Amino acid sequence: MFNSSEVLTALEKALNTSQLYMVYQPIFNLRTQSISGFEALMRWNSPQMGMISPDVFITLLEDSGNIISIEDMVIHTPWDVATCWPDPLVLSVNISALEFCDPLLPQRVRKNLTACGLPPHRCQIEVTETSPLCDSQIAAKNMMELKAIGVKLALDDFGTGHANLNYLLKYPFDTLKIDKEFVTGIEPDTRSTKIVEGIISLAHNFGIEVLAEGVETQSELDRLMQIGCDKIQGFFISPPVLAEEIPTLLVQYNH
Repeated sequence: MFNSSEVLTALEKALNTSQLYMVYQPIFNLRTQSISGFEALMRWNSPQMGMISPDVFITLLEDSGNIISIEDMVIHTPWDVATCWPDPLVLSVNISALEFCDPLLPQRVRKNLTACGLPPHRCQIEVTETSPLCDSQIAAKNMMELKAIGVKLALDDFGTGHANLNYLLKYPFDTLKIDKEFVTGIEPDTRSTKIVEGIISLAHNFGIEVLAEGVETQSELDRLMQIGCDKIQGFFISPPVLAEEIPTLLVQYNH
């Protein structure tokens, strides 16, 4: 096993090389029965260590206090890739709770969108729950600024991370993403179903959409449709793919 300082050193060398790249997982809208966007996910294929999960290297980066923005890590940024997608497909980008506490975040997002020409309403930022949102005042201000330019906000892993109901009081999310843990047990009258139904009803009362992650079977998809879920992601639709495979998926799902 490699220790964390070795992983961090290797990561520094991997920045802006082909070792670090983005893949894209479709977000499927259950109402329109079509792909409504893609979530950009980072991958690291290290020559020494093989594939390393973003959960590992992003967490290490955060713990070291060195959070590096996506555009400083990969050669082909998701912003650039998304500009060639047909309107109204939305790009969803993960930003860690630590980055949300950086007062310069809205300025950076605006700069990226302007540089690539992607309209802000086609960009969604997901707060990834690796650590709690540290400075809630800065985070709330950042979110309001992002919303003001038209960017959408999603809360990842709702129900399992640090994200709790108090986030719904404090922050203006557009989408809640339900962790796959709840989706796997979603048969009629199970606890998971009751929890997911509860989250959907709560979110809809706030005018918030709900996306279920980790959908792997037709029966999970049908059940989620029945209980009013808005969107899904998961291997049943498609695993994350390389940018060049996106047109094929769009032909398959969005005729």
